[in-house]
Amino acid sequence: MRPLKQMKPRSVLALAALLLLTSVPARAEAILAPYAQDPRPGWLQAFMLDPLANSVAVILLVAMIITVIVVLFSFLRDAEFEEQFHEARKVIPVLAVVGMGIAVYMTIIEITRSEAICGPVGDCNSVQQSPYAYLFGVFPVGLFGLLGYFAILGTWLVQRYGPQSLRRFAALAVWGQALFGVLFSIYLTFLEPFVIGATCIWCISSAVVITLLLWFSTPAARAATHQPLDDETLEEITA
Repeated sequence: MRPLKQMKPRSVLALAALLLLTSVPARAEAILAPYAQDPRPGWLQAFMLDPLANSVAVILLVAMIITVIVVLFSFLRDAEFEEQFHEARKVIPVLAVVGMGIAVYMTIIEITRSEAICGPVGDCNSVQQSPYAYLFGVFPVGLFGLLGYFAILGTWLVQRYGPQSLRRFAALAVWGQALFGVLFSIYLTFLEPFVIGATCIWCISSAVVITLLLWFSTPAARAATHQPLDDETLEEITA
């Protein structure tokens, strides 16, 4: 072996590293540990970054999927909804306004790229700063949600106070928009625990709001579809 003085600096460093790794196995293992390949699947690695908050997202995800199945079954089979859902649909405009408030805050966070107030559970900033916070990489998801809630509220006003010839269509439009919103929320909620590895409480709140809107808009949409357009049907649609 050549003397150290005759060796190139790079060779000296390589030799020192080799001696370190061979003479101190424990230290070598500690150095290489962060770079070892995790044998767990990617979705599980993402979920375990925040198991508590991500568990909440998974519970909501399952609830939304069940809601879609039940609502579609009830709508297509002309099944009666419980009376409380008929009465609770009066809160549709309130829910739309709440959803708009959430969407406005999310839009501000996404456009200004500022930190969100998230609370003790979840990591809103990881979600809002991820590529999935923008549609096609340019359009903020929060703004998309704001436009959706605004459209639902406007359509509900037509259903309630508009011309009779438009009320049936408006009832179906409110329901259709809510259904689309829930399906889109299912997609976003899936991304949080299994792709991003973080859950945003604001996103969860918006998903709850749009799911309730779907539940409460179903009775009027069912009446508009399965019943003749008479005074009784109009009363049910606009109640």
